[in-house]
Amino acid sequence: MEYYKKEFEVDIHDVDFNGVARTSALMRLIQSTAQSQLTEGGMSYDSLKDKKRAFVLSRIRMEFTEDIHAYERLVGISFPCHSRGYSFLRCYELLRDGGIVGRAASVWALIDTDTHALVKVNDFELGLTTFDPLDYPISRIVMPESMTLVGKYEVTYDSVDQNRHMNNTKYPDMYSNFLDLEGRRIEEITINYRNEAPAGDVLTVLRGESEGRYYFRTFRSDGRINSEAEIRTVPLDC
Repeated sequence: MEYYKKEFEVDIHDVDFNGVARTSALMRLIQSTAQSQLTEGGMSYDSLKDKKRAFVLSRIRMEFTEDIHAYERLVGISFPCHSRGYSFLRCYELLRDGGIVGRAASVWALIDTDTHALVKVNDFELGLTTFDPLDYPISRIVMPESMTLVGKYEVTYDSVDQNRHMNNTKYPDMYSNFLDLEGRRIEEITINYRNEAPAGDVLTVLRGESEGRYYFRTFRSDGRINSEAEIRTVPLDC
């Protein structure tokens, strides 16, 4: 049984001022691959909604090893992994000219939208073949002891999805607003999604740095932690 694949072309609107694809755009591509697989398997967003179910991203780790530019052709690969308990595992790869330029591992929770209770893996029939995960574990983020307030981030129309909270693919853009990416890009990012950021909320953003990596923690206006992230940046290839 082969992994599910989908072809893409990087759009000119997907690149930043450096001329390389934004991390958020690449994240959307790999997630679009997964959504296409679910839709073809009878688990579209609307189908899940009718079943009173919704997948929510809990954690993701992504690595992009090379610069990716506008109009390049990419192949997204995505597959559900053997899972248990309340954690639905899914992995991804991103190919260019047959070579791997990106990979990711993610953990999703399935929510009963009526009761907001978590649904166990064994209590939900996904209907897709599962595979062993990539050798790319999502390690725990060890936040630095010292972090500095770097600003606020308002959750507005441009970052909100149908659920009326900040879409998970928008988080790399939020962190990037507080990084110096002139001549650089994000090579690896791990995000823990702690509590949803509702439309209209204003998040408080803290940043720290340790051993060449940046760390972020964001708080909702009610004081609850919204997200935590670990980011490694690198100079552009050219």
